[in-house]
Amino acid sequence: MDPVLPAWQEAAERVDARLPYCGPAFVVAMLRAYHSDDAPVLVHLAREGRVEGVLPLIERPLKRLGQTVRESGFPFNPNAIINDPLIRPDAAGAHVATLAELLSAAFGTGAETLILDHLPDPLAASFAEAAERIGARADPPSPARSLYYTRLNGGWEEFLGSRSRNHRWQIRKALKALGASSDVTIDRLSSRADIAAALPDWFAVEAASWQGGDPASVMTDRDRAFHALLVETLPPGQVGDLWIVRFSGRPVAALRMLGADRQVSVHTMHFDAAERGRAPGLMAFVTMMRAACDEGLDEVDMHGNTDFFARWSTGSRAHQSIRIYRPGLRGAALQKCRRAIRGWRLAQGR
Repeated sequence: MDPVLPAWQEAAERVDARLPYCGPAFVVAMLRAYHSDDAPVLVHLAREGRVEGVLPLIERPLKRLGQTVRESGFPFNPNAIINDPLIRPDAAGAHVATLAELLSAAFGTGAETLILDHLPDPLAASFAEAAERIGARADPPSPARSLYYTRLNGGWEEFLGSRSRNHRWQIRKALKALGASSDVTIDRLSSRADIAAALPDWFAVEAASWQGGDPASVMTDRDRAFHALLVETLPPGQVGDLWIVRFSGRPVAALRMLGADRQVSVHTMHFDAAERGRAPGLMAFVTMMRAACDEGLDEVDMHGNTDFFARWSTGSRAHQSIRIYRPGLRGAALQKCRRAIRGWRLAQGR
């Protein structure tokens, strides 16, 4: 994949996409940290040396009725919240032709089905149209995650004015507590070296958080390797910040933000569960939001769908998933079998 990465990065910087998630550094870090054993492939379309589309895929085999279906799809891991594949936009629907070529190449790897999950809403329908062009069948797009974001159209006071009375009270309470607490410090780390040096503090906060106590959410060695790799490989404008709240020098909250053009995006957020009463996570988030307003950014992408993010948001982005079956009788049979299994499960109330 390495020879493709510079052209991929150049293309990612040209399109109106939510960097860094469609860029090579983020995607390749996921493949290296999580999917080295999943036969990762990079399906890409280039014309005259110019990358026009990229689909990163891994093997995600399905077992049904004692049979194994060779399914490929986007990387699937704790950091694959969305999949925003790089597709160069064109007028008159030319992007659908690009998608059709990418799908043909993807099925050329031997995949029997493709699961393209958590796509930006309009793109799933375009993939369905592209599948029809190459004679492939597709299930109707299904709803996936809806993720919050906040548009910033002014300074901090203007933003506060857009919040509910209760939310403004919570924000001012957090700021008052922050100003009155002599033992509280908040560090904003923005260089690769500073963030890398603070990784142990970040990971210590995670271990003391509610996520660290949940086997389904706890950070693993692969997660830590992924985060370290991102710090090392993201382009300068995407490295972002690591905000750390400390009580008497001890790290109690960590907020990792990634960068993009005139916006920042929440990547992870943790706080020490034992310090919940003092709301260190809210202290970190309020400080980050005020900095985003003061710096004149256009958007903070919450990159999540929790109730906490909902209170800060001005809108949400819908995503959809779609499964596409390879052209021919084998694909048609697989789709028919899948529909039959789904119908039986519905009839059984499962």
